[in-house]
Amino acid sequence: MPFSIQVTDPTKANELAKVMTDSRWVDPHWKILFEDGTTADQLISETAQRLPYNLTRRQGKRHQMAVDHITGEVVGTARWILPEHLRDPKFKTWPEARVPSPSIEDDEKFRKKFGDATDEEGRIKHLRWDLMEVRNTPLEEIDARIVHDNCPFLTLDYLSTAPHYQRKGVGSALLQRGLEVADANNLSTYVTASPAGLKLYLNHGFEIVETFSLEYPDFGGTEPAVDYFMIRKPKQKS
Repeated sequence: MPFSIQVTDPTKANELAKVMTDSRWVDPHWKILFEDGTTADQLISETAQRLPYNLTRRQGKRHQMAVDHITGEVVGTARWILPEHLRDPKFKTWPEARVPSPSIEDDEKFRKKFGDATDEEGRIKHLRWDLMEVRNTPLEEIDARIVHDNCPFLTLDYLSTAPHYQRKGVGSALLQRGLEVADANNLSTYVTASPAGLKLYLNHGFEIVETFSLEYPDFGGTEPAVDYFMIRKPKQKS
């Protein structure tokens, strides 16, 4: 199944949203974050409405997708966050992963769709915000400490592969693109991984710097949610 890595295309929002949702809907710790009755199709539709706006908020972020050569379908996607000192446009860091600026008309359209798919505070709909606070607060505290002690980083914000395309090299290819940028700029790379992604990152030279496990039976959790905070040092140029 040959595929290519391209800059993420906002016009592919529906396909991107399906990859992002389908890859995580099988994770009970992610699914439980949403209100009872929320369906995968509902999330795909609303994610697709938000994506064009999010993708074109460009400064400091880089986006790539994997596309099947034969079918043309999107089979993977990744979002990266540049460190502060590389965000200035004059550095032209990783231009091939920078989503082009939209036209004025498209920008207005993207803003409206984003507003329609978020709540009054601009947040994702259907999330259980009380559970989100319980789950996210300790993770944010650990993240802030690691960033303070180890930055600057190239941060992998998310990496998703379509379920039917997993274990075919898509995740590795998307990850490798970012690692090459990190090495070229002598940067460490940082990611927070779930158990499902742990092996991929270990195989690419990441090391676990902290593990956090949380039980949340009061919210319906039946087993601990585990997160791995991982750093990969840059490879030295030969």
